[in-house]
Amino acid sequence: MSRHPSQVIKARHGAALWALISLLPAAVQAQPAPGQEPWIQVEMTLFTYENANLEAEVWSPEKLAIGFPDNLIALQQLADVLQLSDWSVLTGAIATPPTAAPVPSPTPAASPAPVAREIGPRPYAPADSVTLPDLEREAFQVLPPAAHDFVTTNRTLSQSTGHRIVYHNAWRQPLRRRSATPAIGLQGGREFGTRAEVEGSVILYAGSTRDRMMLEANLWLTQFSADQAPSSPWALPVLPAVLERTQTQAETTNESYQISRIIEFRQSREMRLEQFHYLDHPAMGMLVQVTPWQVPPPPQPEIPAQEAGHSATQPVAP
Repeated sequence: MSRHPSQVIKARHGAALWALISLLPAAVQAQPAPGQEPWIQVEMTLFTYENANLEAEVWSPEKLAIGFPDNLIALQQLADVLQLSDWSVLTGAIATPPTAAPVPSPTPAASPAPVAREIGPRPYAPADSVTLPDLEREAFQVLPPAAHDFVTTNRTLSQSTGHRIVYHNAWRQPLRRRSATPAIGLQGGREFGTRAEVEGSVILYAGSTRDRMMLEANLWLTQFSADQAPSSPWALPVLPAVLERTQTQAETTNESYQISRIIEFRQSREMRLEQFHYLDHPAMGMLVQVTPWQVPPPPQPEIPAQEAGHSATQPVAP
């Protein structure tokens, strides 16, 4: 009995991904302290199948059901904090006054009283400070490469002509019920004007047991064309404000694009913590790993104390 073309595609995709699964390191177990809210660390890679026969599937604009949820947020990056319009607020730079024409020296007079100059650090002012994110204790912050586990797997995908990575990120978040968990906005792949090749949202929340969680992915892959067709039956949802990007070089051009096809990637799966998961699709694949994360206690501030004629530091009592 012959199999449907989509089943053949999925079988080939699954066989190719087993080798990548073996490259992932074992997760390090971390249990929350008694009474502490459970947290998780998430790493996710989304890639496309460059050799997929998409004509074997039926993609219809009438059956398309895509959109952004109301409780959408964006992952925060360190670059978002450091994008200041005036860096002099941090450096204390002072503009050099214009050079005046030289004038004859007047008759020597009594020397003016010395002007007191500021010595030492400037006093604290809220407008002059920038608070960097605490990656160990703040949720939904993009983690640096040092915290990634998919380095080898992503390198293998990138070196394969049959795969193309369109999104990769890692972050930490509390594991709560669905109604108390925001959805994370996602954009990746190539840029076409103000839109991205891959858009949508994912949400991860507590499952039926302590060692399980739920993942819901509502994504779509848009195929654009530069052809000036009179109209297109495909339409993208309005981009939320939290996902609007700063103007890039692609957005400054006058080139316009038409949508030739939108491929929906909608998945809902219960996952076990500390296991590697692969979500298959005729056009895309998703790799997800979720591990428990124990939030460290806040650091204890220290204050100087003068004892026996020398300085020392003592922690502040809680």
